[in-house]
Amino acid sequence: MPTIIVINNCTEQMLGQRLNQRQASFAAKAALRNVWLARPGDIVVSTATMPEDFMSYVTRVSSFAAEAGDIAFFRPESDGALSFILQDEYLARPQLIEALRARVTRPEEWSLLACYQTAGTARLQFELGLAKAGGEALGRNFAASMGTNLLNRKSHFRQLAIGCSLPLPDGAIATSANSLLRAVTELLSVTGRVIVKQDNGAGGTGNFILSTSPTGPLPGACACVALPCLRRSDIESELGKLWDEWQAGSPGPMVVEAYHAATAMFYLEFFIAPEGQAHFMNSGTIRVRPHDDPTISELFWVGLELPAHLPPATLAEASMHCSRFLQLAATMGYRGHINIDAIVTENGRLLFNEVNARWGGGTVLHDLGTRLIGPDFTNTHVAASFRDVPSPSFGRLIKLLQESQIAYDPAQQQGIVVLACDDEHSHSFEALVLARSRDGARGLEQRLVEVLESKRAAEG
Repeated sequence: MPTIIVINNCTEQMLGQRLNQRQASFAAKAALRNVWLARPGDIVVSTATMPEDFMSYVTRVSSFAAEAGDIAFFRPESDGALSFILQDEYLARPQLIEALRARVTRPEEWSLLACYQTAGTARLQFELGLAKAGGEALGRNFAASMGTNLLNRKSHFRQLAIGCSLPLPDGAIATSANSLLRAVTELLSVTGRVIVKQDNGAGGTGNFILSTSPTGPLPGACACVALPCLRRSDIESELGKLWDEWQAGSPGPMVVEAYHAATAMFYLEFFIAPEGQAHFMNSGTIRVRPHDDPTISELFWVGLELPAHLPPATLAEASMHCSRFLQLAATMGYRGHINIDAIVTENGRLLFNEVNARWGGGTVLHDLGTRLIGPDFTNTHVAASFRDVPSPSFGRLIKLLQESQIAYDPAQQQGIVVLACDDEHSHSFEALVLARSRDGARGLEQRLVEVLESKRAAEG
């Protein structure tokens, strides 16, 4: 069945705030990486330009047969400085709808796959005559009423997770500066640190860690704030200022939780099918490290590693808890990809952080690993991504991989695939390593770093 793939990642609806240029640049790169989800005969709707050399590379690595047909690209008319973010209003433009109707002549044979299911994607399904009955229609109607937001907001997750008996950190939902003060002062005694989460966000955006002593960057947050520890009135004054600042950027409830140091940060991804059955897709460990620039107050997100590096009993326990939440999400009417994040604390406790009812960072990694190696590739291989690596340009990068014999080799079923390369904005790339072990994946990563450093040194 051909698919219309809507690459609407990092929209303002998804993040709950106006995007800054850094977030918009990230979205542009994410649009490139998500095109790997497309197959011959599919349609991709994106405001980002897909370079011809990159698409030729996708076709070659994926071994698409020439007779299978092309991937069609539709770029909606957009406007504004951040026009490459695919907002709902662009999906409603008559020119786009008419162009898609001309291509989708038998709508019963098509499906639609969006990163984030919104009222706009539901409207597009309606206009094209898609998802007209059964569980597909239920999912479309749920999205049309902005039901997806219920599963992506931090406060709603805490409410729903408590109802499903998921293990959570001690916490509360703050709706005013006074309730923030009460929650923070009560929770600081648990671990010495508190995390405050804005209702909408992705990748740690909108999460802040508070403590009574200075601390370096910590996982899961974009900033760490040291609170005055002498008098309650000083803490009250500081939290009042922070509340006003946070509300100005993204108004609404905020989740306040005891912050736990983690020995493992991971996610589980599922797909809720039209009939309401949740299918396990993949698990992954989240990789972070300090930034090379000491002035940056957040940890650098290196990438993901599939499968998650966890004891089997922990993975089984996490899956058992997730099943209850997935059943609730399906009963509510959600259909599609859903990722649930969790940690293992230093004393071995399993705690859940949030849910993302959308594609996750590992969706493309899972899809590509399945395509290149097979549906059970994580039984024999590790798929590790690493991002924001300085690039010599896409063409030169591909040549270096080939000359160094570290490009993905289908005969050996291992090597490096370039997921995205941004030659216009950040001049960096994201890559996927497929190897037969974690040590093998790290070795390929290190080899690529050495090749790039040698090239830069030679060019001097």
